[in-house]
Order: sequence, then structure tokens, then C-alpha cells
Amino acid sequence: MPQLTGGQALAKSLVAEGVDTIFGLPGDQLMHALDALYDEQERIRFVTTRHEQATTYMADGYARSGGRPGVAMVVPGVGVYNAAAGLATAYATCSPVLMIAGQVNRDGIGQGRALLHDIHDQLEIVRPITKWAKRILSVEQVSPSVHEAFRQLRSAPARPVEIEIPPETFAESADVEIGNPIHPEPSAGDPERLHQAADWLAAAERPLLYAGGGVVLGDASEAFTALVEKLEATAVTSREGKGAISARHPHFVGTAWTNRRLHPVMQDADVILAVGTRLHNSGLSPGQRVIHIDANPDEPGTNFAGAYGIEADARRALEALLAELDGIPPRASRASALLDARTGVEAELRKIGPQAELVDTLRAALPDETIVVAGTTTVGYMSHMLFPVYEPRTYLSSSYMGTLGFAFPTALGAKVARPERPVVSLIGDGGFLFAASELATAVQYDIAAVTVVFNDSAYGNSNRDQRERFGGREIGTALQNPDFAALARSFGADGTRVDGVEQLAGALRAAIAGGRPALIECPMDRLPSPF
Repeated sequence: MPQLTGGQALAKSLVAEGVDTIFGLPGDQLMHALDALYDEQERIRFVTTRHEQATTYMADGYARSGGRPGVAMVVPGVGVYNAAAGLATAYATCSPVLMIAGQVNRDGIGQGRALLHDIHDQLEIVRPITKWAKRILSVEQVSPSVHEAFRQLRSAPARPVEIEIPPETFAESADVEIGNPIHPEPSAGDPERLHQAADWLAAAERPLLYAGGGVVLGDASEAFTALVEKLEATAVTSREGKGAISARHPHFVGTAWTNRRLHPVMQDADVILAVGTRLHNSGLSPGQRVIHIDANPDEPGTNFAGAYGIEADARRALEALLAELDGIPPRASRASALLDARTGVEAELRKIGPQAELVDTLRAALPDETIVVAGTTTVGYMSHMLFPVYEPRTYLSSSYMGTLGFAFPTALGAKVARPERPVVSLIGDGGFLFAASELATAVQYDIAAVTVVFNDSAYGNSNRDQRERFGGREIGTALQNPDFAALARSFGADGTRVDGVEQLAGALRAAIAGGRPALIECPMDRLPSPF
């Protein structure tokens, strides 16, 4: 076995796992690890961010769009705290993100000696927002722990993980054997429960299939669509599940997230098959028959009591159901009725206000394969409900975490993973300034994502609440903003300001064609609630 430092063992173990990118921010306790990564630069690209929050956001965007784990690296203490928002978002979106954190010197861990970046118990900080976390204290533990971290990332349910390593472990040497990656076999679910589910679906007159993010992240879209067609079923998605079935499919009716206009469609179904979703704000009625497939055994029944739970990998379970239903007779087409239902849902959404026009403009301007990252902004909310998505892994949200400011750095990570595709983030003026410094990252590494900043000079949703629910008593929600287009240009990116929605489509097409980091500022009035 070769003699390696802990830093070299980390770098070579990451190479063995197929890692090609680390999003990180250097610091004192990481220097021996960075020195080891210097020798692996032909195989691992180190992308330096301007704030630790961007390390985990970018790793999340890389993971969800690229279909492979994303890796972030930060110093201990304050670095971990700063990266926690992105890690929490990855937890909410079931994104396979590995955060590598430094630690203080071994003899100072937990001792309260006021060492640089020291906090009392770093593992306890990350445990609520990770699936698995481990402190590595010896060189011999590094490679096995890295491989276990990736085994955890690849096993169900997918969630972020963390390892933390003190500086001595990075610097010391030992005999090290670099292990092989572990690829767990996903479960298809209990055969008896799948058989029962197939019987219910075969007998259903108005079945409905509900795709969550687990269908997209589990690469189960093809099987989901095939089952929809086999059953002549209504198809809906959650916001995380957008793209699980093409929005052009005649059986697709809409996105169920907070969309009460879709509730009558949901409640008309006699059997619902929900796959890889939390069924949050679904619009289902108590007493409906719900079959709930999820890799997380705790999920069925959490948001819909009485659901018939099947713990399974989404793709394997859907393929098993297709096999069970192979012999059922062809059904009469429901496509015409479902198209009418979808048309009615979308017509109601378009009555809400000008953000519907904005969403239509965005879709018309963007190539089908564009990866869209919708931020926590009014236009983003409307996009969750109305923006058509045609392929899996091309629409990213922050799920229930609702992290303000996530969209821009997450889009940068998505573009690193899929440089051949257009990537566009939709973000408000308040949210963009959370991570505006990452314009420097985009320019330095030529990450040609396009950012649309919808500028209403406010934290718009909170400001609307104050205007509509609190009698116009505005406090803390109006913003003084820079010239966003000029700000982008000052970093070396392309910056454009449009004067209205009618100019937005042309600006988007030009920005994508330009092939450079670009920002489009779109000034706008404060918008009505999309809900």
C-alpha cells in the first residue's frame, strides 16, 4: 500500500468515486487538502466561490441537473454555518451533496479553547440537515469514510452527507489503500404490496398518477410516462417533479403545488398513485384511495393519512407495476377530456396577473432543453404552476425550504454539470443580492448561465403581504438597489436592462446565443399574489 497523506487519500478517493468538480472556499484548516488536490487538477476541477453559501448551492445544482453527486468544501465553524443554507436546501430537495468540512486541531475539538473557527460540536450543527455525518480523525479512516459517504449518497433515501477532518489528519501520512466505489442495489418494493397496488389501478376508472421529485431524481420518467399511457391516467406533478412527464403529453394536466385550480381534477380520481413525493398541498380529499411509493419509509402517511405505502426505488417500482399490468386490456382514450381539464386549469392561472404573461414569454423564448432554476420570487411561484417543462432534470426549485437567494448560485452549479445546455435562473432583486458576488465566480470560470433579475425594489412577497393583509403598513420590505446591468458588467459579465416584458424574449435569446455569463434586469411593478 502506498504512503499517502490524509489530503492525498481524500483526493484519490474522490477521483475513485468519479468526482470531477469541487465547489469550495479555501481556508487555514484545508490547506493540506488543497495541496493534495493540486496534483489532481487534471481530474478534479476546484471552483472557488466568493461565499460559502454558494459552495453547497452550486453542488446542489450540479447534482440535480447532472445526475451525479455534488461536492462542496468549506472551513469549519463559520464556513459550515454559511454553507448550511445550501445544505438545508439539498436536504429538502433530496439532492446527493457531499460537504467536506475542516475541523479545528484534534486536541481542541469540543474543548472551547477559542481556536480559529471553533464551534462546540460541529457534527450536531449538520445532523438535522444531513442523512449521515462523520468526523475523521486518522489518515486510515479517510478512504473508507469517503466511500461510505458516497454509498450513503447513492442509497435510498437520497440526502446530503458530511465528513469533517482536522488539519493534522490532512497532513499526516500512513499506508492507505484506496477502496472501490459501492453501488447499492435499489429495491423494487414488497411484491405483495405491488400486486395489491396493481389490482387497484387495474380496476380504477379514473386513475391519477402523481410524480414528485423522486421520479426525476430516480431516473424513472420513462417508466412513469409508460404507466400513465398504459392506464390512460391523469398525470400531475409536484414542483420538484416537473419534467417527470413532458408538459406536451396529452395526459399531463398540471402542477399540483398550491394550485387550487387543479384540486377538482385531483379529487375526481378514484385511485391515486403518488411516486416520490411528500404529497404536500396536493389538494386530495380525505378518503381517496392513495398508493404512495417512496424510497423513504417515513414519507407515506405523513401528509396524507391512510396512504397505502410501498417503500421502493421509483424506477424499479414503476417497472414492476408495468409488468404486473402487462395483460390488462387497452382502455378508451381520455386524452380529449384531460386536454379540456388542462386548458381550464391554465386559463384560470392566466387570470391571476401579469406574471402569467411573463412565464409564457419565458417559455416561448427558451429552447426546450433549457435548465430553469426558479427562485423564491413571485415569477418563480407562478413558474412552479404554469411553466411547461419537457424533460427531467431541467427545472429546479428550493422545495419546502424556500431559500431566498438560492437560484443564482444553484444555476451556476447546473451549468457546470451541463455546459452544453442553456441554463437560466429566475430571481428577484432581493434574492439576487444574497449571492451577487458569485458573478465573479461565473466570469472567472466562464460559467455561461443567464440570470433574469425581476426588480420591483422590494422583497416583493413580504411587501405584498404588508400591503394586502396589514393595511399597507410597510416596514423592512422596500429595497434600494444598484443598477443590476451595470453591476454585472463591472464583474466582466454581460449586463442588459429591458424596458418591459415585450423586450425580454429577445434579450434572453441574445444572452443565450452570446455564450457568456449574462444578467438581464427586468424592472417591474409589484405583482399580485399567484395563489
